[in-house]
Amino acid sequence: MTNTPPAGWYPDENSSRERWWDGQSWSEHLRDVPGADPAAPTHPAAPSPQSAPTRRRPVWPWVLGGSVLVVVAVVVAAVVILTSVFSSLQQSSPGRSGGSGQQSTSGAPAGADGDGIIVGSGGADAVRVVTYVDYLCPFCGQFEATNAEQLSDWVASGDVVLEVHPISILDRASLDTRYSTRAANAAACVADSAPQSFEAFSALLFANQPAENTEGLSNADLVDLADEAGALDDSDVSDCIESEGFSDWVTEATDRALTGPLPGSDLEKVSGTPTVIVDGEQYTGSLTDAEEFADFVLPAGS
Repeated sequence: MTNTPPAGWYPDENSSRERWWDGQSWSEHLRDVPGADPAAPTHPAAPSPQSAPTRRRPVWPWVLGGSVLVVVAVVVAAVVILTSVFSSLQQSSPGRSGGSGQQSTSGAPAGADGDGIIVGSGGADAVRVVTYVDYLCPFCGQFEATNAEQLSDWVASGDVVLEVHPISILDRASLDTRYSTRAANAAACVADSAPQSFEAFSALLFANQPAENTEGLSNADLVDLADEAGALDDSDVSDCIESEGFSDWVTEATDRALTGPLPGSDLEKVSGTPTVIVDGEQYTGSLTDAEEFADFVLPAGS
């Protein structure tokens, strides 16, 4: 219980007159200090400083609460704005996500499915053959030399859709020229600007595959192969190869392949090249036996 003085006349702190205290708050009624006024209510001694009511404007709880609410509202608005900006940046990044479900933060070649370059347009019943290859890998060269012709025939007939993932795991084996990355970049350049020439260009990269622990082909050599594949007609392939326009994408796609998981299969990640997956199942047979691979892709009677 507070020690509140009773209603009565008390000296006004801002004048020489007296002001009426109604027991709860000061009123606006003032009077001259009476000499002897029997009608005036007698008043006790002025309240002590601890208990005397003051006419200071109170700071009401809702004022304090309102200030807190304003601060909270500003913070929330800032968070919403920052979240919106971050989301917009993510959505406007040059990468695209394809049907395989992989996301690229650097621009992928036009028409790529995730990180895979698509060859062929077979229907829903077509077998999907997915390859992860390094153009410096000699085992990839063996697989290509053995199976390129029948793969091309299957794609042309619509029996197979080929999905090629050019990756770079052998840059260390090209005397600091980064041939694996440059060759994969060149393949992406062709796929982006001259997709009709990608299959032929990829085959030429393997037909002219340099040996490991050499400098490999120069960018000018790669441009010449693109020209041989018919990829330079009315396209920007040459500039793309020289400027390595897709090298960041190659690096990121390689990282995704090596860390996994690999979309569309139960295979955890790429542990070597070539990695060949047929309708979600890894092919582990011979790289130099075309018949064995054909039986795996299109079993007799299927």
